[in-house]
Amino acid sequence: MVSCVSMHDDPTPPRLHVPAPPLLGVKRIETLARGAILSNGHILLCRDREHGYSYLPGGHVEPGEASLAAVERELAEEAGVVVQAQALAFIAESRFVQRGKPRHELTLVFHVEHSLSADAPVPSLEPHIEFWWAELAALVECDLRPNSAKAWLMTLGSEPTDSGIDWISESLA
Repeated sequence: MVSCVSMHDDPTPPRLHVPAPPLLGVKRIETLARGAILSNGHILLCRDREHGYSYLPGGHVEPGEASLAAVERELAEEAGVVVQAQALAFIAESRFVQRGKPRHELTLVFHVEHSLSADAPVPSLEPHIEFWWAELAALVECDLRPNSAKAWLMTLGSEPTDSGIDWISESLA
């Protein structure tokens, strides 16, 4: 089940669905900060080498750390690149079971200023991940998680807009 709330300054009412029942066994909500890094109709993705799925670059927000700083820190740690996180663009709330463990995540996706180019590979400094540029037009074929982030990215043009914040909640349990 996916619930959507648009937080744009739009006079039309937000799209709401009845929430899914609680996912039992969740111990805490994990907060992740990720970056939307776009270049010439491509988006930079991070691929889990062992399991094969992709996600936006970034990672967990440490206690007391600003979400914007977490995006910048994670990209420096994982790829050795310096970026500047900008406006919050998208919030995904995901509840799912991963390898038998119930998970509840809030993913904050920020627009990111960068000097990267889709014409050049981005190296990984961590052995379990790799970075790759995906065409926005071809995301339908990509195993990009969470599913709500994939759906949101497929609505973008070749570059981000500053039209407000989208919130999508999904339960895969």
